[in-house]
Amino acid sequence: MPETPVLPPTDVPPPEQLRALDFLLGHTRCVGETPADGSAPTVMHMYGEPTLGGHYLNVDVAWPGTMSGRWIFGWNPLDGLINVYYVADSGTQGTAASAGWQNGELTVTGSYSVVEVGGRRTVRDVFRLIDDGHFIITSFVRSPDDDRWVPLDVYDCRRV
Repeated sequence: MPETPVLPPTDVPPPEQLRALDFLLGHTRCVGETPADGSAPTVMHMYGEPTLGGHYLNVDVAWPGTMSGRWIFGWNPLDGLINVYYVADSGTQGTAASAGWQNGELTVTGSYSVVEVGGRRTVRDVFRLIDDGHFIITSFVRSPDDDRWVPLDVYDCRRV
C-alpha cells in the first residue's frame, strides 16, 4: 500500500478560538438517558482530533450498530462564529454555528437534512462542561408545528 503523503504546514497559525473546543479532543464515551420503558440507554462514542494543521477539529461520532458521523468544527473570522459541518453515513448532513461559550454553555444551532425522518430539521446541541473530561450534551429539535424546542437527547460524556 502506498504511503499517505503528509502535507507541509502553512505559515498561518491555528485560530486561538478553537481552543474553546479542547474538551472534545480524544476518546469520549457518552451515555444517553435511560428510556421510559427501562431499556438500555443509547451509547455514543466520540473521537476528536485537530486537522489541517489545527485550523479545524474533526469529531467522529458513532452509535455502534446503528450509524456514524463526523462533526467538523472551524473558526469563521469574518462572522466571529464557530462553524460546524455534520455528515453521517446515513446521508444526513447539515451546517450549524455557535457564538462560543456563553453562561457556561456552548450552543450549536443549525439546519440539517435528516434522512432518518425524511426532511429538514433545525437542531440545537448544548454542551455544558462538568469538569475536566466530563460534559453533558443536550440536543433539541425545533418543532415544525409551533417553533418550540423539543428535547431530543441528553448524553453524559466522559473522556476514556
